[in-house]
Amino acid sequence: MRYKIVGEIFEVVTDYVANGSFKSLKDNVNYVENGYAALIRLVDYRNNFKNSLQYIDKKSYDFLSKTKLYGGEIVISNVGANAGTIFRVPKLGIPMSLGPNTITINTSEKITNDYYYYYFQSHNGQNLIHSIISGSAQPKFNKTDFKNLSVPYPSIKEQKETVDILNALDKKIELNSKINTNLLRQIKLISNSYFSYFEVFDGKIPTNWKYFKLTDIANLGTGYSYSSKDLQKNNNMAMATIKNFNRNFGFDSRGYKEIIPIKPIKKEKYANLFDILVAHTDLTQNADIIGNAEPVLNTGNYEQIIYSMDLVKVTPKDNKISPFLLSLILQGDMFKSHCMKYINGTTVLHLSKQALKDFELPLPKNISDLNELDEFATKAYKTLSNNIIENTVLEKIKSTLLNTLF
Repeated sequence: MRYKIVGEIFEVVTDYVANGSFKSLKDNVNYVENGYAALIRLVDYRNNFKNSLQYIDKKSYDFLSKTKLYGGEIVISNVGANAGTIFRVPKLGIPMSLGPNTITINTSEKITNDYYYYYFQSHNGQNLIHSIISGSAQPKFNKTDFKNLSVPYPSIKEQKETVDILNALDKKIELNSKINTNLLRQIKLISNSYFSYFEVFDGKIPTNWKYFKLTDIANLGTGYSYSSKDLQKNNNMAMATIKNFNRNFGFDSRGYKEIIPIKPIKKEKYANLFDILVAHTDLTQNADIIGNAEPVLNTGNYEQIIYSMDLVKVTPKDNKISPFLLSLILQGDMFKSHCMKYINGTTVLHLSKQALKDFELPLPKNISDLNELDEFATKAYKTLSNNIIENTVLEKIKSTLLNTLF
C-alpha cells in the first residue's frame, strides 16, 4: 500500500482563518438575517441545514474569497468536543462560504474525494485525526498538522471499488430519507387542510359531527421524573427526551439516553412504537419546540423506551381512534397554535397540562367515517417507521464496512 500526505492528495486544504487575521475577520465579516450567502458550520450539519443557517452579506462573502463553497466539498470540524466530525457540503441554491472552526478539503478527482470522505469516517481515519488533536478544555487541531498526515493511497481503481460499495448504501439511505421528508410534508398539509375547513366556517360542523376534547378519545401520561443520580448506562433501555424533537422523523434512536433507572418504573412511563409524545417542558427556552407532537417511529435496538418528564404521552382511549389518525391530526398547526397560547414560565418553559386536556378537535360521531383518512395515515406512518428502521440497519452495515474496508 502506498502512502501520501494529505497536502499532496488535495488541491484545497483550507480553513476560515485563511482569509485573514482574527481582527480583519471581525472587521469585515458581517452576520445578517437572510443575507446574501450562508456560512456552513457544524451546527448546520447537525440540524440538517434547516432553521440554523447563519447568513452574511455580499461584501463579507467577497472578503472570504479563499473559502467559497459550491457543494460537494468535504468539511471536517477541527475545534471543540466534536472535532473530527466529517460532512459534505450540500447544494443549498445560494452562495456559501466555510464557517469558523472547520477545515475543508477538495480535489478535482471525484473518486478520491469520495474515498477520503469515507476514510476519515472510519475507525482508522478518526484515530489519525485524533492523533493531532491537542487541548482538553477546548480540543482542536490545526490545518498544517492535518495537511501533513500520512494516509493510505490506493490506486484509483481500488478507491472506486470501495466507494461504489459505500455509495450504494448512502444512496439507499438518502432515498429513504427523501421519501420520509415528502411523507411528512403530506401529513402536515393534510392535517392543516382538515382543520382549515372548520376555520373557514367559523367552527361550524355538520350535524353528524361533534367537538371532542382530547381526553375524550385519548389518555395523557406524565413522563418519568429523574435526576442524574437515578440513572446508569444500559444498552437495552433508553429514554426519550425533548432533545429528540431536534432530529428528523420524530424520534431518532441516536438521540436517546441509554439508561437504567435505579428505582422501579411504572408501566405507564414506557413509550411504545406509534405512541404520540408531546413536547411539554424545555430548559433551553425554545418555545418553538413546545407543543410539537411526534409519534414514536423507531425504538432503535432498545428493548424498552421510557419517556422523560419533559414529554407527555398521548395514547388512544379504548380504540376510539387509531394512533395514526390521531398523530396526523395533532401534527397540524391548529394543535400547535392551541398549545402556544398556554406556555408559561421564565427560566423553564412549560405547557399547561390542562391546555392539553382542553384541546378540542372536530370528529364525526362515528369516527369510522374517516376510514379513508385513517388508511392514508396508517400507511404513511408505517412507511416512515419502516424507512427509519431500515436506515438504522443500513447505517450499522456501513459502520462495519468502514472499519473493514479501511
